[in-house]
Amino acid sequence: MKYLLAIAALLPVTLQAAEPDETQFGVALGTPGGVNLVMKKEISGHPIQLAVGYTGKAYGIEAGYSFYYNRDSAMRSWQVIAGSSTIKDNALTYYSTQDVVYRVYEDEDWNYAGVSGTFQYGGFYIEPGITAGSGDFSSPQLTIQVGWLW
Repeated sequence: MKYLLAIAALLPVTLQAAEPDETQFGVALGTPGGVNLVMKKEISGHPIQLAVGYTGKAYGIEAGYSFYYNRDSAMRSWQVIAGSSTIKDNALTYYSTQDVVYRVYEDEDWNYAGVSGTFQYGGFYIEPGITAGSGDFSSPQLTIQVGWLW
């Protein structure tokens, strides 16, 4: 939740830094938080992106910087990404004592950095990636966003 508040505080500053026609907002399913709000923007010639997501059990934030960007191609961009995701009450551990079985739910975290590519046709886009990081998941992990940008 603290990540979402930090992004909300920085968003107005970011929106003032570039021309309105250089900004795309969207909604996507996938990494980092299940259902994500996405912003892709070019600031002083530097294409950046931000995704903030939340569903009842998962939340996360991801930022990226495009090192290749071509708005005239379906292979829109390649970017380095960094993010953090949490799935609440996901890890289920069983243990028993004296014929009683207990279930323990734990949060699972994933803090990562990696590379992703954006394929876009009109407003529809798909963004597969690969990340390495630390947390409760093995490394590397595949990531994906599928969504619509306006």
